Amino acid sequence: MNDQAVVAIRFTLFKHSRDSFLAALDDASIRHSSVMKFSGRPQASGFTEIISALSDAMPWNSIAKVIVSWVEARKSRRVMVQVEDGTVVIEANGYNAKDVERLLKACASVTVIDTMPGDAETKALESGADD
Repeated sequence: MNDQAVVAIRFTLFKHSRDSFLAALDDASIRHSSVMKFSGRPQASGFTEIISALSDAMPWNSIAKVIVSWVEARKSRRVMVQVEDGTVVIEANGYNAKDVERLLKACASVTVIDTMPGDAETKALESGADD
């Protein structure tokens, strides 16, 4: 019998990040599932996606490459990785794929934010404005 554990990474997607980040995961053939949240208490708005696999089958490197390329595509994008102890949040911006992969292996959750929709950023860049 194989004693591998199932590993899950929870991604919380805020602002305008949902469509573009999920499309990037799809383009990389990384399977993900939506999670519905129900609570009697107020919740932060955002969508939750889970990527889960047996530990040896988790596509760590592919996920890291998606994060790095997604962040580098626009100045308005941020990815924060919260490690397992829940106290340290590391912004993935500026890290290479190997570093992000190492962070993911120790993470409890990942927050993905794009503060500006694609069309608005394109217009702002064309007009010379900076976010």
